[in-house]
Amino acid sequence: MNFLPDGTQVTSERWTCSDNLRIAVNGYGREKSVLTSDGNDFKPSWSRTGSLLTFFRALRYGASFADWKSKLCVIGADGTGFRELTTGEYADFNPTWTRDGTNEIIFNRYAVGGSDRNDVYLIPPDGRIGDEVLVSNPQNRYEWAFSGLRDGRIFVDRVTWGSGAPVARSFLLTPSPGRIGVYEEIVRPTTRLWHKLSVSPSETKVAYMLDLDDDMSTYQDVVLCYADFDARSRVVSNPVVFTEDDPNDISEYPRWNADETLVLYDSNRSGTYQMYAYRLADRMTVRLSDGRSDAQFGNFENLPK
Repeated sequence: MNFLPDGTQVTSERWTCSDNLRIAVNGYGREKSVLTSDGNDFKPSWSRTGSLLTFFRALRYGASFADWKSKLCVIGADGTGFRELTTGEYADFNPTWTRDGTNEIIFNRYAVGGSDRNDVYLIPPDGRIGDEVLVSNPQNRYEWAFSGLRDGRIFVDRVTWGSGAPVARSFLLTPSPGRIGVYEEIVRPTTRLWHKLSVSPSETKVAYMLDLDDDMSTYQDVVLCYADFDARSRVVSNPVVFTEDDPNDISEYPRWNADETLVLYDSNRSGTYQMYAYRLADRMTVRLSDGRSDAQFGNFENLPK
């Protein structure tokens, strides 16, 4: 664990994950710190500053994601200051953080008005329930936020469904709370759907789950990729696939480390979900988690996804 076959240690960076659906902080040579005990806590993201973690807590599961109910939460990486930020009456999913110094939480509110609907919101970590502000355009029906950029723009996808395959377009959204923000379209290297895209710390790369069956609710068909990203010209190019297309396994939620030498992700290839690190330089993969519990949805320290 944590070492390549030649004995090289892969990383000493701390990372958070959902450990048996409890929020935990991990690191090589450190005792695992489990911060929550609810057992329904998903997808932590570590703030760029302030050492805060945001995640969502499932209150009700459903036959489809549209039937879920969840609360947006925040907690300090030391386990202090737990707060609930939304009511739990909606499906509030997959939060992350702005990178422009405002340190606000970006999150998705799914299926209010149908399973083809998603809206993007901002809320400060010290906000109160009801303080969330809509920043996407509801007329576009489905817009999903992935990552924030240092200039305040948000990487979003807009998906439309018709008689054929779903159509996805990507944009950088400059939010303007109370008004419709500015959308700048991104040139994509694929017409397929991608999930859970993460912009690297330097904002020169992205990593994502590439969907091979045009169904966002299934993950057995997904492969993980990374690609070059030019935020100025708004182009994603030169994609590289680094996991196998295996219907028996799920690999998901790729995230970057600080120097962009590693992509962190989870997979159930061993029979339980574990955290893995893929090294770009030599295409080597190492398991980081201890194997004693399910570990999913990893995110390195102070690196919003």
